[in-house]
Amino acid sequence: MITLDGISLTSDLLWIDEYAWTPVAQQVDIMSDGAVAVQEDAQLTGRLITLIGGDTFGYVKKSVVDLVKAKADTPGLQMTLVLNDGRSFNVVFTGDRYNANPVADNSDPDADFYYTLSLYLMVLE
Repeated sequence: MITLDGISLTSDLLWIDEYAWTPVAQQVDIMSDGAVAVQEDAQLTGRLITLIGGDTFGYVKKSVVDLVKAKADTPGLQMTLVLNDGRSFNVVFTGDRYNANPVADNSDPDADFYYTLSLYLMVLE
């Protein structure tokens, strides 16, 4: 089970950008004489964690979406994300924060109605 700050989500959210990050930051500058200056250093924070649900996976109940929304509506909130494999990250929401869509049309969903969920997070440390 994946948890976000103690909220049990679902075990089948997909981490789509797990391998799109490297812990090496690089800046390349072209000097006035045409030489190239490359600076590299360790990048300790800023890793994106985008967890998505889809048409047939990543379902959570509306009650869970409401809990996630309350977290997303809190500015500057730092949270603990724990993945299925036990890895733990100190995270914040990024600009998109989250997205939740009902799995079917329903004009008055109750707390047990299912939604797909996507989370947009960034590792702080």
